[in-house]
Amino acid sequence: MNYDNNLLRQAQALDMATEAHQLLRGDSPDNPEVPGVRHTQRSFAAGTINTIEILDAQGAELMGRDEGVYITIEVPELKNNLNDTNSQLLPISAALAEAIAGVLPADLPPEAAVLVVGLGNFQTTADAIGPKTISYIQPTRHFYQQDWAAEIRPVAAISPGVVGNTGIETARLIKGVTQQIKPGCLIVVDALAARSISNIMSSIQICNTGIRPGSGVQNRRQAVNQAYLGVPVIAVGIPTVVHGATIIRESADLCLQRLATEAPNLADELVETLLHPFADSLVVTPKEADSLVPLAAKIIAAGITRALHPAADEQNFSQYMQNI
Repeated sequence: MNYDNNLLRQAQALDMATEAHQLLRGDSPDNPEVPGVRHTQRSFAAGTINTIEILDAQGAELMGRDEGVYITIEVPELKNNLNDTNSQLLPISAALAEAIAGVLPADLPPEAAVLVVGLGNFQTTADAIGPKTISYIQPTRHFYQQDWAAEIRPVAAISPGVVGNTGIETARLIKGVTQQIKPGCLIVVDALAARSISNIMSSIQICNTGIRPGSGVQNRRQAVNQAYLGVPVIAVGIPTVVHGATIIRESADLCLQRLATEAPNLADELVETLLHPFADSLVVTPKEADSLVPLAAKIIAAGITRALHPAADEQNFSQYMQNI
């Protein structure tokens, strides 16, 4: 199958694997699958779980990301039930825990430490999902004992900040800590950028290929992955922003559909005209972000906690967290 070069560039620039897959394959389930990619979908109590498996080098090249597993938990009601956090916390954290446990290294022993890293800038709400998640993670590595392996795992947690605040490349800070404590695995949490407005604060992506901080907002930094750190890296992210171009394009597409007009390039023309002063630097976050980010961070932290600690179940997982 031949793909337009512009379409490939768009797909490869996206943070969300499901969005890249949809862009390449299209909306119809009858369309041929992207070569080297397998997609499965199932429902759960609070939404839908999409799994994208990139199986070979061809799939990796087309999708613009490494071979591996990309799981997206779609929970459209997350941003609509801010007054009922428990109804969101339990089912979503359970699905998240299952997804994380499924991509943990198969040979990771119970006593192996896991380093949880919260990427982002705590001073910026839309970029604070990582640091906020860390505030709920209970470190256990400093008091862990071997005979506790049936209940807890040794966990360390850091929020290294951003290079603009520290003057040090974030990946280098993470590598320094990794070399010192020698964890068996890393779990890295970060904010993502979405292509679709509907995915903002309503989709959680988990993958076993690491992450390149800032890629979704055209600020690519050193990748945080196994090739760089020497240990497996699981990335967990949630889209908190969408590009301004997306809002205009989706609005124009809707207008075209309703007016049934013959103007296939109108959306792109609107983007170019209205956003020319900003180039690709305009991103937008919802006004509810102040409430959504702490909720999403709590859910992600609960999922990580339930995945890592053997004794943390649905009834008592909050006892293995802090500030909750």
